[in-house]
Amino acid sequence: MFFHSLYDYAMGILWLGLGLFFLLYKKLGIEWMKNDPVIDTIFGCIGIAYGLFRVYRGYQRKQYTK
Repeated sequence: MFFHSLYDYAMGILWLGLGLFFLLYKKLGIEWMKNDPVIDTIFGCIGIAYGLFRVYRGYQRKQYTK
């Protein structure tokens, strides 16, 4: 069970990073992505929400096994 919660933490951090990237890539000066800003905002918010869910699931699984 330890590896499942570790996997959830790792995937949560990756999804959070991806969501933050899609929300902040223009402010970071990345010009090679020419997407619609609405799609980027939607995908960024979904990525952050899913990342938070995965981190919470890893935390819940860790607490459940005690």
